[in-house]
Amino acid sequence: MKRWFALLLFFGLAWGQGYVVQPGDTLERIARLFQVSVPNLMLLNGLIEDPLPVGLEIAIPSSEWDPINLEVLPLPEAIEEPPTWIFIPPPQAPAEPPKPAQVYQQGLASWYGPRFHGRRTANGERFNKFHLTAAHRTLPFNTRVRVTNLKNGKSVVVRINDRGPYVRGRIIDLSYAAARLLGMRAHGVVLVKVEILD
Repeated sequence: MKRWFALLLFFGLAWGQGYVVQPGDTLERIARLFQVSVPNLMLLNGLIEDPLPVGLEIAIPSSEWDPINLEVLPLPEAIEEPPTWIFIPPPQAPAEPPKPAQVYQQGLASWYGPRFHGRRTANGERFNKFHLTAAHRTLPFNTRVRVTNLKNGKSVVVRINDRGPYVRGRIIDLSYAAARLLGMRAHGVVLVKVEILD
């Protein structure tokens, strides 16, 4: 019902050479709709510039416009939505296979703890018997090595932060925590394998 009423109002105004400004109307659009020039439309109505207030009734200059010919009515312009960008992360490079541990030494390991707890190690740190560290004669400080107890198969990864052992025949001196994980705390000295990780 409302649509028919709006069409009747539109055509009635058109036949009477009048027009009510609709939302989105501009002078150029109205002039094109009624096939008149923009200057004539402005001069007749005393208009200066856009935008026109909605609901304003304006007079239309005489022209050969036929209100029955709906083909001249401009179609509403489609508003293009901006494309939605989706970020696709580049494929990750295949992970390099871990380097196999290099067997460095095999021999006797001992451990040290309570007497040295809190003292300075060879690299300047405070020795903490509860950390997984070890002393070695030649490996660089902060080298990580895997020590495996060859008697029971248990292993532990420790970081070199001290120098030693200075007892002949021993290759590594482990902290109390590392010795406990290897199950060698009660034995004191066990046969181990040392593998360099990095």
